[in-house]
Amino acid sequence: LQDELVKDVLSSSNDQGAQIRISFEDGTDVQASLDNLKERVKGELPNGGEVVYVRVNAGKLTAEGADLLVSVHGSSLTAEELDAAARRLEPIIKEKVPLARSTHLYPLIETAQNPQTGEEVSTQVRFDRYFDRDTPKALSSVAIGVVGVDNVDQLELYDQTAKALNSESAQDIGADAEIAVDFAGSIRSQVSGLQRNLFEGLIVVLIVSFVLISLRASIVTALSMASTVIITVGILYGIGYTVNTITLFSLVLCLALIVDDTTIVVEAIDAGLAKGKKFREVVAVSLRKVVRASATGTLTTMLAFAPMLFIGGILGEFIRAIPITIIISLAVSLVSSFIFIPLLMRVSYGARTSSAERRRGLVHHAETFIGNQLATLLIASTKTKFRSLSTKLHALLFAGIVIVSGFMIFKTVEFNIFPAPKDSIELQVNARLRSQESSTIELTEKYADSMLESVSAVLQGDLEKATLLTRDIQANRNSFGMTLTLNSIKDRYTTSVEYAQKIQNKLEREYPEFKITAESAGVGPPAGNFTAQIRSDDDQKARVLARDIQSFLRDTVLTRLDGSEAKLKDVTVTPESQVSRDNGARVVNVTAGFSDKDVSALVDLAQKAVEKEFTDGRVASYGLDKNALQFDFGQEEENQKSFESMGKAAIPLFFGMLIVMALLFRSVMQSVLILTALPFAFFGVAAGLALTNNPVSFFTMMGVFALVGISVNNAILLTDYANQAHAEGLPPQEAMASAIRARLRPLITTSITGVLALLPLALDDPFWEGIAFTIVFGLLSSTFLVVTVFPYFYLIEECLRARLHTVIRR
Repeated sequence: LQDELVKDVLSSSNDQGAQIRISFEDGTDVQASLDNLKERVKGELPNGGEVVYVRVNAGKLTAEGADLLVSVHGSSLTAEELDAAARRLEPIIKEKVPLARSTHLYPLIETAQNPQTGEEVSTQVRFDRYFDRDTPKALSSVAIGVVGVDNVDQLELYDQTAKALNSESAQDIGADAEIAVDFAGSIRSQVSGLQRNLFEGLIVVLIVSFVLISLRASIVTALSMASTVIITVGILYGIGYTVNTITLFSLVLCLALIVDDTTIVVEAIDAGLAKGKKFREVVAVSLRKVVRASATGTLTTMLAFAPMLFIGGILGEFIRAIPITIIISLAVSLVSSFIFIPLLMRVSYGARTSSAERRRGLVHHAETFIGNQLATLLIASTKTKFRSLSTKLHALLFAGIVIVSGFMIFKTVEFNIFPAPKDSIELQVNARLRSQESSTIELTEKYADSMLESVSAVLQGDLEKATLLTRDIQANRNSFGMTLTLNSIKDRYTTSVEYAQKIQNKLEREYPEFKITAESAGVGPPAGNFTAQIRSDDDQKARVLARDIQSFLRDTVLTRLDGSEAKLKDVTVTPESQVSRDNGARVVNVTAGFSDKDVSALVDLAQKAVEKEFTDGRVASYGLDKNALQFDFGQEEENQKSFESMGKAAIPLFFGMLIVMALLFRSVMQSVLILTALPFAFFGVAAGLALTNNPVSFFTMMGVFALVGISVNNAILLTDYANQAHAEGLPPQEAMASAIRARLRPLITTSITGVLALLPLALDDPFWEGIAFTIVFGLLSSTFLVVTVFPYFYLIEECLRARLHTVIRR
């Protein structure tokens, strides 16, 4: 293989054979590389040697690439009869499921050559069970993996397979067959929930605009945003994207972003028409006042999401549709707000609307009162030099206290790049014998039946379906797993995470001879382990160090930033019968798991603890190279690199936004002024994550990027209006006061709309909860500080700019 295409090569071997894992660089044609490898290996294998090539896809159920698993089962059927029934079903699936590229049978019995006698011997190598509400007890079963075509529609594949299993020919195989494990259930649930949230978001826009602006304005706003969503979906289709969970979520998120453009223009025209002026005149004046602020805000928000386009790895592929969808929708919204909204307003309002026809209610009077009070306080603060200086310093102090408080709260928030959702419809339970010397498949099978009964007793009526088919483990004499499908989230009171903990405690107590893991299944890569590697060709010396690290990790207590503690569990060393290599170098691995879920933070703390205890000098004292101790965190390491790339994108993002605003405002100082609004969301984000018990994660960082655009938008809106008033001759304090009076309504409208549009997503969908609450609480914090503190920052900037001009004139 070409070296530039290969990222890592890991191998593990014993007297039974070897396993080699090859990781390729992004963009590599993996199948072509594997075909090339097959050709080069031909003729180099020893007699009787065989290589099985498997292309692993993290988005599939099995190593063979199955998109769903079919269970073939029946009462009182033997292993041989089940295998025979499954072989009769395979060609039926291939014939009746057009989206199935292939099938893969996982037979219970396999035939192999006895190395001592040379005879063919049939042996049971695995077992399986299937249970649902229609079966009185768990039934013996065998699995068939169905591999879909490239970019298969999972929902359509499920429907075609279900139809094939209900066909007459499938009824004659001598056993029953059901889809046991699939992606379709969770996808349907996600899609249904996101579609509902999108519709609810548009209803929220309609209601909030009606309450805070006017009935006709609310209709125009809702129509404009709906058309933006529809046009965005059309463009996505045109460039090869489909409507799926990622794009649907992006559209829901867009509601909180595109509402700015729409509301600013609608409110400006509505306010002008309320004065009884002609429509053409109102539109011209309104657009002139808001076009720069709206365009600048939209461009900076697009810039905030642009760095996500360049995130690599699995995470990059997973989320790339989000920035693409949001950038397209923002561009469409900007064009729509300047072209279609005036047309819709003309149709809705007519050519002229007299002020007598416009009735203002309690909400309008409340908005006016708040705006006047804030404006009066601002003007009063500048009556004397002492009061002006004192007020500005107090504004800086207050903002500083809020931001520092946010930092303090963040210390109490967990850090996990890809946390498991708080609830889902699926549980994964894995059981592995601690001592495998005397294990037999018959004994392990009995343990599996007993554990299924224990699990059923915990879940009771909330268990919909159970099977021993899992994504990672096939049941054999040493281990087995369970995939447990639960009732929908809204139909039960206990979360999947709570059930997982109950099952873990019960099985660990009842079956101490097994290593048990029970966890809620979710989207994204599995939680990683901590792995320390000792690289040396001297296996004896490497193992001495490995055992000392093992003892150290068993006794180590990790302390987080907030003072809370965590411990490692299941600390193991590579067995002496096994030889492991990493990119050709021989290694001995020390592997450990964690009892707590904030894996990303704990991996970092564990690494620092080991490095502090086992310094280069101490490692060398074992007779090893001082650099022999290294670390390999697998997928977690990839996650951290992707997460770090988001942080690195902040610097060019900051300068990009600075340049855009400097060009549009023709002032570097005012660009810096507007960017001071960025930390305003910090306190809200920290408090929101802490209150809702959500960790800092990859998705919450995406929420922060969204808040960057929203916070800057609000600051731009006030600054631009104040600049216009200042240019007309008003002093800075009165210019900002007029901006507060005029712009408070669109500021409050956009913020309330954004919060209420995302609340259903935050409350209904555990997977998207983190990012939704990040934006909701960050938006509340940012809006409050922009309205109450930012005007004083503007006065400070104007004072500094005036003094700078005075110095330059001298």
